[in-house]
Amino acid sequence: MLENQPINPLNNYNYNQPFPSYKKWYQKKWGLAIIVFIIIVVLLLSLLVISTPGFLKSSASESGLIIDKITAANLLAQTPQRQLAEKLDRPHLGQVNAKLVIVEFSDFECPACIAASVYIKDVTSKYAQDLKFVYRHFPLEQHPLAMGAATAAEAAGLQGKFWEMHDLLFQKQGDLNDEVIKQLAKDLQLDMIKFDADKNSQNIKQKIQNDTNDALSLKINSTPTFFLNGQRLKLVNLTDLEAEIKKIIDK
Repeated sequence: MLENQPINPLNNYNYNQPFPSYKKWYQKKWGLAIIVFIIIVVLLLSLLVISTPGFLKSSASESGLIIDKITAANLLAQTPQRQLAEKLDRPHLGQVNAKLVIVEFSDFECPACIAASVYIKDVTSKYAQDLKFVYRHFPLEQHPLAMGAATAAEAAGLQGKFWEMHDLLFQKQGDLNDEVIKQLAKDLQLDMIKFDADKNSQNIKQKIQNDTNDALSLKINSTPTFFLNGQRLKLVNLTDLEAEIKKIIDK
């Protein structure tokens, strides 16, 4: 009867023998050969790309562009105060990636700001290779015509004449009514239709309001107020500004 019983294949299995080891493909000789071949191909292609004319120049240009953007920002992340004081989109003179950045919060009806504007131009010219000057608006409430003058300067700036209008507005500080400002725009040969539209635009008014908001956040209550590399300067007179500049340049 036992002969008719089904045979169990596990009856003769040696449970003490190790499991058979099956090598993965990359552990076999042909798999290793494939891996070595792929590595060689990748290395050859890399050498070919790097040796291609213009590759290094292109890479350097792209890297330079990134560096320029960083230096143009002038490491504004150093302090929150510096971030607040310096704005890259505001009117400026001098080197974009300068070692020194002077920011002035100014008012076109402020008498002291006239003297400051003349002095700043001399200083910016003198230290042209090391300095950037940024102009920001802070029209004071006691100066009713300052806001109109600020919008005029910004509108002229959209036609590439910010600094020309800036100088004329200070020259006419005692008489900054609308008619005078329109005549100044005509003297600069601006497109008057565009000038009038821009001067009254919300975009320009918002720029000036942004400057004002930053000034208030920095606890500014008078003009002119200066910042040098993010540090607020307490100047007794304007010549102190050049002394502060020299301190940094001489370091």
